Parts: sequence; structure tokens; C-alpha cells
Amino acid sequence: LVPDDERLFAALRRRHTVRGPLLAEPFPSSLADVLRENARGEGAMLDFITGRAGRRHLAELVRIAEDMRRARPECSVEQTRWTWRHFEPRSDGIPADVHVTHPDSSSFAGRDYAGLARSFPTPRQHRQSRTGQVVILSTDRDDPRAWLRAGEALQRVLLEAADQGVMAAFHTQPLEVPFLRARIRQALSGGAFPQLILRLGYAPRVRPLPRRPVAEVLR
Repeated sequence: LVPDDERLFAALRRRHTVRGPLLAEPFPSSLADVLRENARGEGAMLDFITGRAGRRHLAELVRIAEDMRRARPECSVEQTRWTWRHFEPRSDGIPADVHVTHPDSSSFAGRDYAGLARSFPTPRQHRQSRTGQVVILSTDRDDPRAWLRAGEALQRVLLEAADQGVMAAFHTQPLEVPFLRARIRQALSGGAFPQLILRLGYAPRVRPLPRRPVAEVLR
């Protein structure tokens, strides 16, 4: 391994996914260029959505997609199947209490792992100021090779950010709905194919989520 790879490998243990508002600490401006270059080096584009209108439009599309998802019983059943409580721990999936913040407490709607949106449709607090930096990772094509490039670029971006203490929240909901993805491609990614939507920023440390042993997934 070269020193840069060793540095990113060490960041693996620090990286974690954000599910809720970020901390109010400002995003380091120099990191944006570094992350763009990391994505570009893997054959992808990383666009920071900084304009208020663009962020609002993207948040609305995430909201539409998440509402569509919550309204589909089969999606709720699948999510419940992957969510578990403390009294029934598993080696995979998401603990229901991984984040106790309401999934709608930031401008970008999140997955409702704990069922809070069903019990409390309106969050007590709405922390728009803690959305963080909003980015779209995209590719110039939309085929298996491009998907692989997007995954490699995502890994570089996440680990480079984690090395600087910056974590990511994932908002892929509208990318799973073809007509919403097409709107994002037309309005926000310059005609490139959007593959990931992320919020980047500093976040509270959470406990690691379970991972299956390597022997269970590779032979």
C-alpha cells in the first residue's frame, strides 16, 4: 500500500453513515475541491448543490420519493424486516434505535427505521440549518461499468471525507423513481446520470452497525 491508501484504509474504522441532522460546525472549504478531484479520478463527477433554489428543489424531490415509499406497504414490510430491536440482535440490518432523531427533522427526508413518522407525523424540531453540504455523484453513462465507477468514486469520497472527520447521509430515494431521477438529471446534474445524493458534514459519533463475517458473504 502507498501512504495515501494506508491513510484511507485507516479511515474505514472512523467512517459511519449519518441518519439525521448534522452538527453546526462549518464544512472545510478546501475539502470540497479534494472530494471533487477524488471522484474525478475514479471517472465520476461530484457536484455541490450550493444554490438555495437547487437545494430546495432537490429536497422536494427527496420528500416526494420518501412519501411514495412510505405509502407502499411492501416497502414498509421490507424495511421492518431489515430493522431489529435490542432484544433480538442480529449480525446484519439496522437497529431501530440507531438514530432517535425524527426522519423529517432536516430538510432532506430520511428513512424511518424506528417508525417515528407513523407515530409522530410532524417532528418537534426542524433543523434546516444543519443540513450540511448537499452533493450529487454522477457519471457520464448509465451502464454496469459506470455503476462500478460510481461505487469506486463513492468509496474514495467517503473515506477522504472521513479522514477529515466529515461523514455522509444518503438520500437515494428519488434515484429509485425513474421520473424523479430524470428531473434531477435535467435540472441539477447537467445531463449526467445521478447515482448518489449525499449530505456531508460533521456528525455525532454513533456506535458501529453490525457486519456479517466475511466467510458468510465470500467463498
